[in-house]
Formats: sequence, C-alpha cells, structure tokens
Amino acid sequence: MKITEIECVPISAPSPMRGEGRTSNILLVKIHTDEGITGIGDAGGVNQEAVIMMIKQWAPVLIGANPLDRGPIMARLSMAIGSVWGMSYPAAVSTIDFALWDLAGKALNQPVYQLLGGKQVEKIRYNFFIHSENSPKGKEMAVEEAQKAVAGGVTSLGMKSTGFGGGIRSLEKDVEIVEAVKNAVGDKAEISFDANAGYAFYDSLVLGHALDDIGLYKFEQPNPTWDIDGLAALRSQLKTPICAHEATVLLPGLMEVIKRRAADIVGTKLASAGGITAGVQWAAIAKASALGMYCGAMNGPWEAAAQAHWLCTYAEFGRQAQAVFFPVLMYNTFDTTKPNDVDLIKNPMTYKDGCFYPPEGPGLGLELNEEAVPKYITKGMDIVTVGEKERASGRGFF
Repeated sequence: MKITEIECVPISAPSPMRGEGRTSNILLVKIHTDEGITGIGDAGGVNQEAVIMMIKQWAPVLIGANPLDRGPIMARLSMAIGSVWGMSYPAAVSTIDFALWDLAGKALNQPVYQLLGGKQVEKIRYNFFIHSENSPKGKEMAVEEAQKAVAGGVTSLGMKSTGFGGGIRSLEKDVEIVEAVKNAVGDKAEISFDANAGYAFYDSLVLGHALDDIGLYKFEQPNPTWDIDGLAALRSQLKTPICAHEATVLLPGLMEVIKRRAADIVGTKLASAGGITAGVQWAAIAKASALGMYCGAMNGPWEAAAQAHWLCTYAEFGRQAQAVFFPVLMYNTFDTTKPNDVDLIKNPMTYKDGCFYPPEGPGLGLELNEEAVPKYITKGMDIVTVGEKERASGRGFF
C-alpha cells in the first residue's frame, strides 16, 4: 500500500455554544492510498495555510510511502517539533499522525484503541471549560454557563484566568468569579483553575492561597513554562494540587517536572505534542512517575476522537476528568446522541452524562459527510491536493 496524494481541506467547524458565528478553523487532512483506503485527521484550531505549507514540504517523505510505516515517517516529521533552525509546528505533525493512525485502523479493520492495546476504561469524564472571564458580566455569565453545564450532566468544570486570550489579568476578579461559580454549583461539580502560565510566582502564590480557601481540585499551570522551580515551590506551600500543563506537553519538560517533584498532575495535549505516536511515549513516562495524568485539547472533531482512543487505553486517564470537549461546543449540546443540524460528520462522537466515549468502528471511527463538506469550507480558502508533482519538485527541510 502506498500514499498517492494528500488532500488538505480547510474547515470552519461551528462552535455555537461559544456564541453565534463562532468557529474553530481546522485543517482536515485526507491521506489517500492506491488501495482506496483513506485516513483522516485534524489537530484542532490551526493556521491552515501554515499546515498546508508544511505538508507540501513533506511530500518527498509522504507521497509513495507505505502509510503503515508510521514509525520512520513520524521520525522524520517529528523534526518539526521544537526545531531551533527550521519551522516548528507540532500541530502539523499531529495532523498527519492522526490521519496515519486512522488509516492503519481502517486497513486492519480495527479501532485505533485496539491497535494501542485495547480499552482499559469504557468512558472518561470531561473537564468542561467556561469562557466568560473577559466579559463585562464575567461573573454572571460564568455562573450561568456552569449551571447549564451541571444541568447537562457535567461533573467537572474548568475556569480560565481573566488574562486568557489577551485580557487584563486581575487576581481579585479571578477569585471573585471562581468563588461565585463554586457557590452556585456546590458539590455538584469539581472545579479547576487554569492560569495558562500567565502569573509570576508571587501572584501565583497569592492566588493559590485564595483558591485553597475555595476548595478546588486542581490549579493548572500558574507559572511560566520555564519556572519549574516556582511550580515546585507552589506545590510545597499550597493545599490545591498543582497541575503542570504547558510545561509538560513535550517530553523534556515532562521529565524535568518529574525529576524536580514540581507537580501533582502532569498534562499534555496530543495536537501540541506530535500526535498519538508521541503520546504513547509521553504516557509511558508519566505513568511511571505515578503522578496524575491529564490531557487538554485544541478544538477539532478528529482530534477529539484521536485523544479519546489514546486516553481510554490507560486506566490512569480514567481517574480524573480530561479537557476533551470540542464536540459539545460543535453540536451545542451536552448530549450528542440527540439529533443535530451540524452534519459535517455522519456519526458524532458520543458525549453524555458528563462523559465521552471513543468512537467505535475501524480507525478513529468518524465518518466524514462528503456531501456536507462544501458548506464548511473556510471562507477565502480552497481544498489543496499534494501529490506526485509536489513530491518530485519538493526539497523538504530535512
């Protein structure tokens, strides 16, 4: 079996739960083969043009290759993760990786979780993030969102810092909003707070003591990614468990945090780590550390499916909620088993009662609705096909 061409489909996946007209601009990649088997993947919200450019550069490696030779292919492409001399874009690597796993599962007529060793958990709770921190009515909106989520069966809520997405950071408002949500939901849902590496050590310490009084289950990445000593100091002084995320997405940071005992929970997200192939290595190290294991996401439907397959093969991921919830936003419901007008995928991934399930069926288990694709194409963008012409003329960057 050989890869004959790669179709790059720029999609604006709807996200109506975040507001009317909101979308996640993903690049859906379809890897075609001479045996008629096609693998599909996306890495969530990306710079679509950048990913297309990188796939064109990779044509000499991909076109004509056996898609089941995932190891040597990903060894070459993974040079684009953390590169200090060329373009580095892990999401581009992950997009190809997800599609190759999907293709392998279809070729072998097995779900990806089976290729990874089989399910250890049937379903996983999701940590649903509230996004109202920068609204003038942030506290009221956060409470409303939290109550709707809990009514929809969600048992784990995540909250962002007021500075997320470019806003002005305010410790006082952060505490005020978290406290209001905690009072509104009580013991119906656990709450975590994610600072996205936005606070310096002292501010993180002040905020952490306030969050200790509220009673959260996790304080996620309070410090800059490089300040691992600061994370360790916070861990020694706060009651709330410290979760390293941006600091541990890639293997070097993960190993450093483990060595310095800087966190209670370590996290990654496959779109930023290099895909399932990189995730297998990450999980082996994290599991050996005996720390809590956490996964975030970048808002794509095939990305969510890929992470679900990977997550369910580790019992450790079933012990806490994971922030993999884009299909909930896409279908604007906490129960995706109900009929829906969003028809990009024929068989939506299942979210129900605060949990998600890995799709069944060969590969990643999602079936693209080809007839519906044109109406989801990103405005101003076109489908780009990479094939023999690009392979012959491409120099790559290796």
